[in-house]
Amino acid sequence: MFDCSFGHGVKVEHDITVLAHILSPCTVINKHSQSAFNEHENGLTSHFSNRPQSQSADDHDEIETSFPKYFHIDIIVIALLLSAVVYSSAYDVGVDYHATEADFIDSVFITQYHTPNVRSTVLTQLQGITDRGATFVSLRIWLVAQPNGSADPNWQATFPLSDQEKTNLHQYANDVASIQSAIDGHRLRLDVCLLWLGAADYTIGNLTVGFGYFHLNASEFTLRVEKTVDSVLQALANVKRPDGVLLVQTVYLEGEVMIGAKANQDWFLATHYPRFIEVVTNANFTPSVYFLVDGLEKHVLQADYIDAQFPALNGHRSMYWVYRSLNFMKNEKLPLPSRIDFSCYIDRQTATYESLISHIIDDASASLSVLGAPDLYGVAETYYFVDDTQRNEYGQAFAIEALLNPRLDRLSFWTTPDAGGQGVNVAYPFAIEDFLLPSSY
Repeated sequence: MFDCSFGHGVKVEHDITVLAHILSPCTVINKHSQSAFNEHENGLTSHFSNRPQSQSADDHDEIETSFPKYFHIDIIVIALLLSAVVYSSAYDVGVDYHATEADFIDSVFITQYHTPNVRSTVLTQLQGITDRGATFVSLRIWLVAQPNGSADPNWQATFPLSDQEKTNLHQYANDVASIQSAIDGHRLRLDVCLLWLGAADYTIGNLTVGFGYFHLNASEFTLRVEKTVDSVLQALANVKRPDGVLLVQTVYLEGEVMIGAKANQDWFLATHYPRFIEVVTNANFTPSVYFLVDGLEKHVLQADYIDAQFPALNGHRSMYWVYRSLNFMKNEKLPLPSRIDFSCYIDRQTATYESLISHIIDDASASLSVLGAPDLYGVAETYYFVDDTQRNEYGQAFAIEALLNPRLDRLSFWTTPDAGGQGVNVAYPFAIEDFLLPSSY
C-alpha cells in the first residue's frame, strides 16, 4: 500500500451517509448511453495518436428500481459499511501529467524543462493539481529520437536520455517534491513510465534485422535500454519531499503490455525486465509494467464468452490481454507486479459505468487469481471526458467501486492526446474532484 499521509482522510460520518444512499432499497439510476467504437474490438490502442474514441449519445429515460423495504439495519451491515469506509482511505487519485497544453506535440515538458517559462508553467499547474486533490502525478517519457540528431519535436526524448533530459528530469522531480497543497497540506508522489517509439520501437524488426526505426542490433538496443533506465534512476534517486518521504513510488518499464498483440514484446520483457526489477528495487522504488483491459461494453458483459486457450477467462473477456500477458510473465518466471495496473477505457452503450467497472474488477479477481496475481488493482489510464456531467458520472463510478471494495487502490486519468476520445485532447486545469471519493471534496 502507499503512503496515506496526504491529509485526505476519510470522513466516516459523511461516507456512511454516502454508502447508505448508494445501498438504499429504493434507488434512482440515471442511465446514459454511449456508443462504442470499433477500434477497441481487438483491444489495440496506441500511446500516441490512437487513444480510444468516445462519442456522446442521448440520455435514456430515468429508470427507477425498487426492492423490498427493510428498515432494520443489523450490526453486520454496519460493520460492512465501516469496513468499506476504513479501507477506502487508501484510494489515491492522480493525473497522467506530461504536457502543459492540449497540443501534445509541442507542450510535452520534460525535454524542455530547462526553459524558464516552461518550468514556471509546470510549477503553477502542479500547485493547482495538488490543491484540487490529486495525491500523485504520473509522468510518461517517450523514448524516440536518435542521440545527436537534428531538432526533434518536444514530445520525443532521446534514446537513451541526453544529459540535458536527465538534468531536466532531476529538476522536475525536485519540483514535484516541493509542492504542498494550500488547502490541506498534503504532498504529491511521482510515478514514471517509459514508452518506446521511433529509434526505441522494439515492435519494429526482429533479432535478424535489428529493432526500431534505425534497425539497431539486439546488443546495441539492449545497451541503450539499460542506459535509459539507469539515467532515469540516477535522476530520481534519493529525491525526497520535505517530510522525508521518497518522492517516487513506481517506475514502469512499459505501458499497456499486450503479449500476443505487440510484436517482439515477449523478447523485450524477457530480455530487459529482470535487470529492470533489480535496479529499480535497489533504488527503493517499485518496478512494474501496466496492462490494458477490454472496456467495450458488449465484451465486458459477455457472460457466454469462451476462451479456447485459457478456460480461466471464460465469462471474463475484459481480461483477455491482461491474463495472456501475466501468464507469459509467470511462464518466463518474471515476477508479477505487486499491484495489477491497467489502462481502463470504458465504452458503454446502455449499462451504467458503475456496473461495468464493478464487472471489470470482478473479472480480474476471478481470472487473474488462477495465476497467483494479487487481488489489488490500479487504473493507470482512463478517459477524462470534456462534458462535465459525463466526466463526474464516470469518475464517481470508479470512486464508488473503491469505496465499496478495497481492491481498487488508485486511479490516474489520461490527458493528452485523446483523453476525451479520439482527437479530443485535454489540458490543465483538471476537475480532479470528479474522481475523488465523495468525502474528499
